[in-house]
Amino acid sequence: MSTENWFSHEKLAIGFSVFYCIFCGVTTKLLGNFLHLRLKENELLHERRLMSGLFAYLVVLTSLFILNISYGGALGYSYGVIALSGIIFLSLFLLTVFLLLEIYEKALQIQQKKSQLAQFENLQLYTKKIEESYGAMRRFKHDYLNILTTLELFIKEGDLPGLKEYYFNKILSARHGLAASDTKLESLSRIENTELKSLVSSKLIYSMELGIHTDIEVKEPVGELFIDSLDLARVLGIFLDNAIEAALETDEKGLRFCMVYTDDVLKVIIQNTSKPLTVSIYDLNQQGISGKGENRGIGLFNAEKLLTGYSNVVWDTVYEKPWFSQRLMITRCN
Repeated sequence: MSTENWFSHEKLAIGFSVFYCIFCGVTTKLLGNFLHLRLKENELLHERRLMSGLFAYLVVLTSLFILNISYGGALGYSYGVIALSGIIFLSLFLLTVFLLLEIYEKALQIQQKKSQLAQFENLQLYTKKIEESYGAMRRFKHDYLNILTTLELFIKEGDLPGLKEYYFNKILSARHGLAASDTKLESLSRIENTELKSLVSSKLIYSMELGIHTDIEVKEPVGELFIDSLDLARVLGIFLDNAIEAALETDEKGLRFCMVYTDDVLKVIIQNTSKPLTVSIYDLNQQGISGKGENRGIGLFNAEKLLTGYSNVVWDTVYEKPWFSQRLMITRCN
């Protein structure tokens, strides 16, 4: 039956059209979901110009293929010419698919290398902080020996009032500070992912060294992150850098970090004391816009680019004087 005879039957034409629409809708939806799962972590998909160009190329190629088949006969093409043109277009489609697969594989390799490099840098930073902590312990050991020597002198001289004053003013305050710091950092050991733990630890240790009052709450083991660990580490690194910088500009100098599971949701909350914002909170993630002056605002813009590819992540920003809060809610993917 020719195409003209096919579509001269109204019911047959309508039935075929409905079936064809349903078939295309279902198959493209399934294929789209499959590709989305395979490609969602690829940074190339976030390049709009590249994706727009690729889409335009495929539209033109498909249109030419359809025109060649549909109007070839009307233009006087023989079946052999139409078949040859079809083979040429099919070859172009296959070549395009092959090139896309090659680009995808290369992009994955580059992304894996970047992930390994970032992990290595985080481990280096973590190791550096551990070495600094070891140096601090050596200095403490030296100071501890001096403290014992001073106590011995007070005891030998029988200076009980001086001994009490020295103990309460010098030793007791130092003991409380050391105990609090150890308790805070101990909770970070519950983060099971090495690269994330090393980055968060190094940032929070640095915060304490700068004299920022830092509260850490990780009450249960944090295993599953529900998104790529490198992306989460990069985002939290941006949040913590901003939080430390903003907290240093305030009189309170406070920072809070919390990771907790609620059902199938991982919540990450970072709060810091902040001066009143000079721009709208809804514009902070735009490139070049920042509450810290001109030519800033790159960090939150990059964080938004990293999180855009995850449909299971909700990012919320809140400012309630004097606390500026960044909240991530990451839902387990079914």
